[in-house]
This record gives sequence, structure tokens and C-alpha cells, in this order.
Amino acid sequence: MLSFGGHSNLDIQTSLKKACTADSAAPKRKHVRACIVYTWDHKSSREFWHCLKLLPIQSNDTQIFKTLIVIHKVLQEGHPTCLIGGYKNINWLESLGRFSNNDTTAGHTKLIREYVFYLEQKLRFHHDHRGFNGMFEYEEYVSLRTVSDPNEGFESIMDLLSLQDSLDNLQRVIFSFIRHTSDISEYVISSLVPIIAESYGIYKFLISMLRALYRSSESDEVIAPLKDRFDAQHHRLFEFYADCSSIKIQCTAF
Repeated sequence: MLSFGGHSNLDIQTSLKKACTADSAAPKRKHVRACIVYTWDHKSSREFWHCLKLLPIQSNDTQIFKTLIVIHKVLQEGHPTCLIGGYKNINWLESLGRFSNNDTTAGHTKLIREYVFYLEQKLRFHHDHRGFNGMFEYEEYVSLRTVSDPNEGFESIMDLLSLQDSLDNLQRVIFSFIRHTSDISEYVISSLVPIIAESYGIYKFLISMLRALYRSSESDEVIAPLKDRFDAQHHRLFEFYADCSSIKIQCTAF
């Protein structure tokens, strides 16, 4: 059995199985964290993706959705190779959106497909913009390199705004499911945790990039369309965070 860095291949297999169970509980912090730490210890995501694809989850909607939550967290906080590995496995990820059992509800199907779609968009964004880490931390990014060329800076901001729109669509689908379901599962609510973190990370990054673009641009009119989209997103984010504050978010999940 492969073992180095203090963690074995069996460790991540066990952590993934425990995080992606078929019950309605949210993935536990310790199991998700173990997957994240494993990728940093090994400086690789190869075993994470390999073990993930071996999980027998395709016939259970709950397991598929919980797997998507785990993937999202690992893409955010795992070693940078997780984003590269995710892009290489994007076809497998897309296949999860096509699985559903005969007893599934339309609500669950839409939840899974929308989450898969967002994760695909995230992976494509990071593939095209290698300077961004999984949490969109501005301090880790040399912004001047992007905005030194106004056209390049404009394109990067447009892509970030589009990603934020996609994330907004995902949270709307989740809240629609929550509002129309009498028995809300803990794992569905827990999916809002990485979405809150990611939306705020993108929001802060956009503020920093727009400021830098304003400083380097000769015309405010060129930037006006970006600012208009950002302002609209700001309003929607405010409503999203207000909605989150009205329910019990399972923060202990991560």
C-alpha cells in the first residue's frame, strides 16, 4: 500500500467513503479536511480523483450531491494540482449530471445538474486563468500583470463576472429547492457553505481588479459596463447573504 507524507492511499479512500455517505447528514469537516490535507501532503491530486471515481455513487442522488460538495471544497482549499486534475476529469464530472435513479425527484435532478455545471465553469475558468487560486484570494495573485494590458484586464473581469452569475444561478436553484421542500436535508443546506465563501472571494477580487483597471484606464466609459454588472451582482449577493442568515447554515460541516 502506497504510503508517504504520513498519509496512505487507504486514508483518502476511507475519508471519501465517510464524507459521501447515503444518509442526509452533511459531509463532516474532519473527513473533507482529510482529503484536502492529503493533496497538500502529497502535492498531488491524482489519488483523490482516482479514489473518487471508484466510489459507487451513481445510483444515489444524495451521494452524488455530497460528492459535489466535497469536490467543491477540495478545489477551493486543496493543492493547486486539484484544479488541474479536476479539469482533466471534467468529462467524468459532467457524467454525474446525467445520473439519476428512478425514484429521484425533479428537484434533486436540477440541484445536481446545476452544481455540476457550476463546477465545470469553475474548472474552465481556472484553466484559462492560471493565476487564480481555488478561493480567489487576491493576495495570491499578481493583479498588475493582468490589468497592465487593459484588454486582458477587461477580459479577466468579464470572465469573473460570468462565473459569479453562474454561482448565483446555483444558489437560486438551491434556495428554490429549500423553499419547496418540507423535509430539508442537512447536506443540501451545507452546500451553501462553500458557495458563500466562493461568492465573497470573487466579489472581493472583482473590487480589487476594478480599482486597478480604473487606475490604468484612460476612459471610465470603457469600464462602465463592467461596473454596471458588478453593481447588479452586489445587490443579488446582498439578498443571497440575507437569505442565508435566515436559515441554519451547517457551518460545522466544514
